[in-house]
Amino acid sequence: MGQCHCHKKRKDSQELTDVERAIEIVINNFQRYAVKGRKECLTPNELRELVVQQLPHLSQHVCSLDEKIECLGDPDEAKLEFGEYWAIIGEAAKGCRVKK
Repeated sequence: MGQCHCHKKRKDSQELTDVERAIEIVINNFQRYAVKGRKECLTPNELRELVVQQLPHLSQHVCSLDEKIECLGDPDEAKLEFGEYWAIIGEAAKGCRVKK
């Protein structure tokens, strides 16, 4: 997967948008927690650690997130690619709505 190629400023010197920064952070967190020498995959245990440390408020309100992690297979051996991680985070985010 490699590093995110987003930078603090684009070629036209404009700052990244909030959404671009958020995507960059999601990518960088995936790579930081995929520590077993394979930056392209997370184990269920690595995903659980990421959720506990980086999404504590979201995980409290989305019980299906823990259930999804449980269904991924062997906690130390199953491999979760970035697309699957993105889908799980997206599903979890659907359960968290900001009230105006």
